[in-house]
Amino acid sequence: MSFLTPFFLWLLPLAAIPLIIHLLNRRNLITIDFSTLRFLKLLEKESIRKLQILQILLLILRTIIILCIVMMISRPVINGIFNLQNSGESALHAIILDDSFSMAGSRDHIQNTVRKILNQIPDKNQLIWINTNSGLQFKGLREDIPPIESLIKSTFLGQSINNSLNILLVNSEGDFTSKELYILTDGQYSSIKELNENSDQLESFHIYTFIAPKIENNLAISQLNIVNEILLPNDQLEIEVSVQNNGVENIENRLLQLIINEMIVGQQLISLNPGNTKIFTFKTALSKSGNHSGIVELDRDDRMEDNRFYFTLNIPNRHKIAIISNSKESSYYIRESLNALNKFGESLIISEFIDFNSHQLKLHEQDIIFHLNPEILKDISDSKIEEYLYNGGHLAIFPNINSEGNTYEYINNIWSEISKDYKNLSKQSLGDGSFQEINLNSVQFDELHNLFSPQAAQDRNIKLFNYLSLPFHPEFSKMQLNDGSPIWNRYSLQSGILDVFGFALNLNWTNFPIKGTFLPFTHYLIYSNTTNKQDIYKSTDTPWEQILDEYYSNRIYHIPPDGSKEILIIDNNNKVTVNLLKTPGYHRLQTDNIEIEKIAVNIIRQELQSQVVDFKDIKEFTSGNIEMISMDDDILAEIKQARIGVELWRFFLYATILLLILEMIISNAKKQN
Repeated sequence: MSFLTPFFLWLLPLAAIPLIIHLLNRRNLITIDFSTLRFLKLLEKESIRKLQILQILLLILRTIIILCIVMMISRPVINGIFNLQNSGESALHAIILDDSFSMAGSRDHIQNTVRKILNQIPDKNQLIWINTNSGLQFKGLREDIPPIESLIKSTFLGQSINNSLNILLVNSEGDFTSKELYILTDGQYSSIKELNENSDQLESFHIYTFIAPKIENNLAISQLNIVNEILLPNDQLEIEVSVQNNGVENIENRLLQLIINEMIVGQQLISLNPGNTKIFTFKTALSKSGNHSGIVELDRDDRMEDNRFYFTLNIPNRHKIAIISNSKESSYYIRESLNALNKFGESLIISEFIDFNSHQLKLHEQDIIFHLNPEILKDISDSKIEEYLYNGGHLAIFPNINSEGNTYEYINNIWSEISKDYKNLSKQSLGDGSFQEINLNSVQFDELHNLFSPQAAQDRNIKLFNYLSLPFHPEFSKMQLNDGSPIWNRYSLQSGILDVFGFALNLNWTNFPIKGTFLPFTHYLIYSNTTNKQDIYKSTDTPWEQILDEYYSNRIYHIPPDGSKEILIIDNNNKVTVNLLKTPGYHRLQTDNIEIEKIAVNIIRQELQSQVVDFKDIKEFTSGNIEMISMDDDILAEIKQARIGVELWRFFLYATILLLILEMIISNAKKQN
């Protein structure tokens, strides 16, 4: 506690005045004549003692009243955490605004807080303004700052305070009487933790952190999933949508809509309690192949930006399939199964070739290639198959009828990263009616697991009489036999698929081709790479890399949802890169007004599912040199209290008034006695 000046020390003797008056009054004897001494007996000891107690109480109260008056005039102060009495005109003030998406919806609170911060900064003081994602916005005198509406920006990105602190440290060099830092953020645990971890860098700053309040009414669409493994025209399409309540109010009967190609194809009313997440399902069908644009949309609330979720669907046209085999016998079962799946000849275009060197075989046009003669892999001398896979192709390799353990000796000619353990495989030939069956627990795809399950039909498990035991890897091995031998390994190369099987499509090797499961299994293989469900949308705050299907001599543009243009550079691999996706919506690659590619982009999930800490709990894990202030509080009073401290004169005034009232009550009681 400190006092303004010793000048008021002379007031302290005033506190002794009630005691002096009390002592002088004891010397003034008053004689009262009584007609008889019997009246003295009426004075009881209790009455005398009561009067004495009242006199002592009055003495104490009057002494305290004078002391309170003295303390009130001296204006004592309890120092704030910064104990900054006068910043002067050589002070530095810095504002760091968290402009990540989680702050959207708090614009009014931010503007109100900023205005109050700026109002208490002298015009001639130095001011720095930094946004966490947009960087340095202003550096100069407080009086020269532009309108705050141009500085308070909102982005669809995440946030990291590290970059902002580095910018601040670089721009705050110099001699200042004081340095004050005002940070405006929300109650995200990650942002508070990061600030706390970096507080050591800011030892020379007095830090005020202003926490935005939670949004009252807000639902957000955080995720979307296509349940179907394969997308086909006129097939039922099942879409799961995750919605969470980020507000503090219960939401009831809010409209959720599914829109595809600008047509509403599904609606439902949803209800959700604060802090909860729930999955809602839509079912629909699309009659045409090709690319489709989809949106899931919520009704309006306090933050509209997270009420839309964008996605794209690609339903393929007629699938082009190539079969490479050295004999009609080897390709018989796969050819017949494809013909059975090719309804009225409208679904598939099937071609057969002897090897990869056929002039009629255009690899880049094939959706999937069934390769039934792996011995010819030794003749592959260039990287055209690797390029085919890298650009989204699908190659399925099966042994032929006469294959031995060295069948896959040259498989690395396809892709050098494949395990070298394929050189000497073990071929198992079981005789005397012996066989191995598929271990259902090893099947890593749910649809196939159900397909081969004996509960579906008694004869659906597959018997293998001959097989090659492939190299095992927990990531790549998708199917094993009961003896542990892998018979199907799947590798992903960029967006392409390489399937390697350990059994030939021949009845001497397995009964699989004549089982009822063979057609749906073939169907599954054909459309495995029809859609990459991870690519139905991307997220903001991430790059976009696209390998072009063709070579373009003209400029390639990135067109974001606002219609602006960004010129992209094509690298040696015919790839273009957008370094950072900044806004949700549909983004396009274009050249000469011709659309090359279109993707959907949504707000980064971390910003939609951020962990928000209650303001009352934030102070428990923050450093002592950081003052936490709610934007709902009296901003100026909180800053003043942290900077200077709390003046106590008001409390002494209140105490003086109460004591005077109490003194009057006791004095009146004394007179009555």
